Amino acid sequence: MKKIPFLLSLVAGFFIILISIYGFSLLRKRRGLPLEIKDLIQKKDAKLVQIDDTRIERKMDFEFILSQKTVGKQSTFIIEADDKKEKKEAKFVYYYSQRFFPLIYLLIGIFSFIIAIVVFLLRAEDARARIYYWASFAFAPAVIISGGFYCLRKDWLSYIPGILYYFCYALAPALLLHFSLLFSKTKLKISKLIIYAPALIFIGILEATFLQSSLNSSIEAHRNYETAFYVFRGYLVLFVLSAIFNLIISYRKAAFEEEKAQIKWIFYGLFVGLAPFILLYQLPLAIGINPLLSEELSNAFFIFIPVAFAFSIVRFKLMNIELVINRSIVYSMLTVFTVSIYLFSVYLLGNIFSKFFAARETTVSLIGALVAAVAFNPARKKIQAFVDKAFFRMSYDYRKSILSFNEKAHKMASSDHLTDFFLLKIKKTLPLEHIGVLIYLLASGKKKLLIAKNGKEALASLTFLSLDSEKILAKKKAVRTEEDMDFSKGPLLEEKNLELIIPLSFRTAALTGYVSLGKKKSGERFTRDDLELLLTMARELALNLERIRLQEEVFEERAEREKLDELNRLKTEFVSSVSHELRTPMSSIRGLAEVLQTGKIKDKAKQDELISLVADESSRLSRFLHNILDFGKIEQQAKTYNFQNAEIQSVVREAAKLFLYRLESDGFVLQTNLPEEPLFLEIDKDAVKQALTNLIDNAIKYSSDKKDIMIQVLDKEKQVEIQVKDKGLGIPSKEREKIFEGFYRHAEASRHSPKGVGLGLKIVKHIMEAHKGEIKVESRPSKGSTFSLIFPKP
Repeated sequence: MKKIPFLLSLVAGFFIILISIYGFSLLRKRRGLPLEIKDLIQKKDAKLVQIDDTRIERKMDFEFILSQKTVGKQSTFIIEADDKKEKKEAKFVYYYSQRFFPLIYLLIGIFSFIIAIVVFLLRAEDARARIYYWASFAFAPAVIISGGFYCLRKDWLSYIPGILYYFCYALAPALLLHFSLLFSKTKLKISKLIIYAPALIFIGILEATFLQSSLNSSIEAHRNYETAFYVFRGYLVLFVLSAIFNLIISYRKAAFEEEKAQIKWIFYGLFVGLAPFILLYQLPLAIGINPLLSEELSNAFFIFIPVAFAFSIVRFKLMNIELVINRSIVYSMLTVFTVSIYLFSVYLLGNIFSKFFAARETTVSLIGALVAAVAFNPARKKIQAFVDKAFFRMSYDYRKSILSFNEKAHKMASSDHLTDFFLLKIKKTLPLEHIGVLIYLLASGKKKLLIAKNGKEALASLTFLSLDSEKILAKKKAVRTEEDMDFSKGPLLEEKNLELIIPLSFRTAALTGYVSLGKKKSGERFTRDDLELLLTMARELALNLERIRLQEEVFEERAEREKLDELNRLKTEFVSSVSHELRTPMSSIRGLAEVLQTGKIKDKAKQDELISLVADESSRLSRFLHNILDFGKIEQQAKTYNFQNAEIQSVVREAAKLFLYRLESDGFVLQTNLPEEPLFLEIDKDAVKQALTNLIDNAIKYSSDKKDIMIQVLDKEKQVEIQVKDKGLGIPSKEREKIFEGFYRHAEASRHSPKGVGLGLKIVKHIMEAHKGEIKVESRPSKGSTFSLIFPKP
């Protein structure tokens, strides 16, 4: 709908509301007969034949005469009974001073206005919504204002509500008929002029006679108005019945559940809202007899009309009409039974309380009512649950399945488990010949299959599908509804032996997928209830799959961030440690070289000792640099080994020899236990020696008071073990796997010896894996450790 007509419609509606409320405010001063005159007429079974100089010939003459009178003014009333006339003097009073003010008219009207505006705002592009909007804005003022003559006062403004009243009252039946024709399956070629011409004629006649009689204070002119109004009632009944008849025809020709459900809501709204007004009030007046219901009571049923019409246009699926009507009947029957028991209980409890407690009857009844209410509240809920289970088993089971799936799905942390549970729940609730789920990850314009359940090959063959569609792909014969359906892929679905394809609605563009469904095992078509179940559970599946994926991404990001933080920390420690490890031996070597260079040390033994220290520090520096270089090669997977047949004992001796001076100067006792018979293995001699030097170096660094180190070689049946034992700090059990990771040093080791960067054991492990062997550690805190290099025999 274009913007200007849209805004003009809203502005016109706003002025109609203002005039309607103003007209309703004038109803408070509606004139009425004096109470004594009314009582006199009722008691004597008489009739009022004249007021002042005006004779009363028709029932509607009262409406005109009262509109011309002033409250509080003395008037003469002539009453006829038993062929005798009696004259009485009395003053006119306000009509609603003697009866309840009809707020129900205002409530119905305002409610109709609100619903019409909401529907218009939501569906302005829909012709039915536009006609409904204007029909409501014709219906509501007629209800609120109630009558043109009721609002008349001496000022000219009081005529405006009356003019609006007759305009809307005459136009409403035409709008209703037009609205009903919009639901016709076979579009009838009826000109709008034919629909609205009678309404325009009656508008002209009623407006003209209303203004002529009221402005000229002419009873004769008013009787012309009365005649026109009697004919108008026939037009009203004819158009309303025509609209209902057209809805019945449209309902019978409707092919889908949605169409029938929409028409049902309209039909029931019209029936419940208009039947009392037309059959029990307007029709009796049209044939000249007394109405069976008062005008106010018959109008109270109008509240059902805007509600039913709104559901038919905006969202009729919110309430299944058959379900509502059927449940209402069952609930009503059980409610009558329950209320009967409730009232009996109130009476019985009242008698019991009155016997034991001295209290007023009202107090006793109140206490009895409260006790009964408390007792019957749980019963009411159980009755409702019983009705759901006994009479509406399908809807009850579907609702129960959805709630059960939602409850468990929110707790699941695995996409596979969630998808399996979804398939199991669907199969249990709605038996199908086939159901499958296919989910893709979209990255760089390519699809990567993430989940394929119940026939990966069959599902993957559905490459023709456009996963961007929000509609359900279906075969036309497979469903009982047209709404949100796409039947364009029917032949392809037939080829794949499928009935439906439901797209999964992911909020992220990175995921896409669908659920494929075969025939129902019952052979029936899919109903709206079936589709609601499938759509609801498919939406929950998509939401929870996104939740699980998001959780996994968060965990991955957190782990990556923690790993990065740890690497940064280790890098900082590595740079610090490398600087320290390089500076210490370099400083020692430089200092010793300067002492020897000065020539101040003349003693040959002392010179040899200093030279040994230089050699030891150089060896230490060499080992450290060698470890760093090897670690870099290991990380780049560029480390190579040169295997050759070598004697194990000689490798052990060479490694131990490198530490003799250091061991002696630091007070260590080194013991070796080697087999007498030579042991030969295919090894990289330099690499094994490096592994042993790393283990011996650690044994020296982490020993405290007990400075004993044992190196032994064990010749076993299938393997050879080289063990390095110390009596140092030991390693806590929870740290034993971590010590073989790069840059890792447990806290106690770092405190005891700041030297080192945590590369030695990782290099040892890599060397042993290259030799198809392994390294094992046995340790007790404060008791020492034993590291074993295990080589398999050929």
